[in-house]
Amino acid sequence: MDKSELVIIGAGPGGYAAAFLAADMGMKVTLIDKEKNPGGVCLYRGCIPSKALLHVAKLINETKEASNWGIEFSEPKIDLKKLRDWKSSVVTNLTGGLGILSKQRKINFVEGTAFFKDSNTLNVKLNSG
Repeated sequence: MDKSELVIIGAGPGGYAAAFLAADMGMKVTLIDKEKNPGGVCLYRGCIPSKALLHVAKLINETKEASNWGIEFSEPKIDLKKLRDWKSSVVTNLTGGLGILSKQRKINFVEGTAFFKDSNTLNVKLNSG
């Protein structure tokens, strides 16, 4: 791997934002994360998937509350596979967009896990082996 001016371990909201800013300022940046694209726990397993599912729960609740206004809906039929696929597509779109933004900024994105060998050396175990 080429030398970078800045290496950021972890491509969550803080990591990718720092990488984008540094790249925008002209630095040669490497961003390391286990996932295929930036996003971190927030986008892959935390905030975003939760918010997508909370949106569906709110929609179901609102249809029940609508009876107060004279509008009644039958009980919803929930297709769990389709719901999970939709939630996954939301995550894929957002993280994929961050991957594109990283490439546009010429950020060297490395899929793997980083650890310090010493105070001047960083080792990376690539996902690909």
